Amino acid sequence: MGVGPVMLLVTMIGVPLFIILWNRQRCKGKMLCFLLRKDKSVLGKLCELRDAFVLYQHRAYDVYPDLVRITRFPMGWPAVFQELVPSCLYDEENAIPLDWITLETPKEEFRSMHVRSALDENWLRKLVEEASKEGPGGLSLNWRKILPIALLVIGVVGLAIMLFMKFRGGG
Repeated sequence: MGVGPVMLLVTMIGVPLFIILWNRQRCKGKMLCFLLRKDKSVLGKLCELRDAFVLYQHRAYDVYPDLVRITRFPMGWPAVFQELVPSCLYDEENAIPLDWITLETPKEEFRSMHVRSALDENWLRKLVEEASKEGPGGLSLNWRKILPIALLVIGVVGLAIMLFMKFRGGG
């Protein structure tokens, strides 16, 4: 077998698989934070999630489960390569998340009621599982698992055909 078919297999299977695994590892234990800045710009950063706080540039931002939304990261990539990550909206100067609709901080009684649920270590995992079960339009197929398997099967079939053609033509 020549170098060409091997490079084709690596390119068709290895590169997409590497991108999927790399992005999954990069998003593990992180939260996408959209920070509203003073100059009226919005900065989207992947921040480390620790207990009930998100860390960004030596600052800790609170996390309230009712204000967390699930988004796909990185934006603009094909859906196969994206990961579902929790996200929150913050004012850069304030550690309390903003409501996505009104762009205001929640009332005091809202914060005190949800501290217990924010401290639950499994809330993030449950939130992502529920969002992935719902899927787009109720479709329950998990293309992130199906696509790499399909690419692997196609690669094996292609390799078998190439080997068959080589030995059939050479012998």
